[in-house]
Amino acid sequence: MSSSKLALKFLSQKDMIAAGVTDMKHCINMMDEAFTLLGKGDYVMGGSTRNSHGQRVWFPKEPQFAGMPKGGPDQRFMSLPGYLGGRFRICGNKWYGSNVNNPKNHGLPRSILMMTLNDPETARPLAIMEANILSGMRTGATVGLSARYLARDDSESLGVIAAGPISKYCTTAIVNELPSLKKVVVFDINEEAANKFCAEMSAKLDIEVVPVSSFADAVKGQDVITSAISGDHTPLFEDSWLKEGSLLTLPGRANVEDDFLRKAYVVPDGWEMQKTYKIEGLMLPEDERTIPHIQLHNLVDSGEIKESDIHDLGKVAAGLANIDKNSARKKYFISNGMILQDIAWATAMYESAVEKGLGQDLVMWDEPYLV
Repeated sequence: MSSSKLALKFLSQKDMIAAGVTDMKHCINMMDEAFTLLGKGDYVMGGSTRNSHGQRVWFPKEPQFAGMPKGGPDQRFMSLPGYLGGRFRICGNKWYGSNVNNPKNHGLPRSILMMTLNDPETARPLAIMEANILSGMRTGATVGLSARYLARDDSESLGVIAAGPISKYCTTAIVNELPSLKKVVVFDINEEAANKFCAEMSAKLDIEVVPVSSFADAVKGQDVITSAISGDHTPLFEDSWLKEGSLLTLPGRANVEDDFLRKAYVVPDGWEMQKTYKIEGLMLPEDERTIPHIQLHNLVDSGEIKESDIHDLGKVAAGLANIDKNSARKKYFISNGMILQDIAWATAMYESAVEKGLGQDLVMWDEPYLV
């Protein structure tokens, strides 16, 4: 018999760290479970297609009302709801606000995130938790999972573009998954940031991590390349620079050549979500329209790439699609993030916190006012 008392667990950032949120190996394995369920179809996300990335509040560039924030670089609020099945059987939502000027103007991270978990049958809230580390970890772990399934077993070199926090998560995950790696090279337009990144990651990962002087040097001849570029400019990953058999794995946008897309294994996080991005994007005014990987959609629409040749990472994880990772064919993993990843890692942290007695119990009511 269920109790009518309603209480939930609140987990601060300190609680999340104590629960194990920075355990990359564990996180990658949780991403493997989540993507396997995605591949089998045991999930639901938001929107009319049940595959929406989420719903955003994006302020207008020129507000007509006093007090309304003025839209700027990455200034938005967003809600990402979903359900993950399997042994998880749980609903979750990530809510966050983002402003690229936060670090400079307010001493805050660019994005500030919260995660909630609910019982899918009763809607009873189970937990609310700080989610900045959780979200960064699942982003990096997903890139690491792509290396598990798509990178050659004899991969020895990793090229990293952009020396920010997300690249730290991604580099940690890739090194974790590829014991054959011998060297990591890093490029950032901020030389000081690149040097600091290399010193920190060399000590943390016990592998040679060195800066390079150009974007091309971080791409040419590398077995694996990961990029987490922010800002308005995205340089071109030239096909001729990319080594045969290499993996280009990205937790964000990219600029690649059409011929690369035609020839490579193209592996998105979730193709149905990517298609929903296009559906929703075309509904926006042209000056606000953002459709990730529109280049790929255009090649599919023109018939130059068959949709049947695009295989989700979830299909690969579930054994429903085959990618010969040790072949000479190049691999391209595109990821825009899915709430299913957050739900899996948040559930693991909630279970760990309950087991360890972490967090605060928040009582919403002892008895409901009305039933």
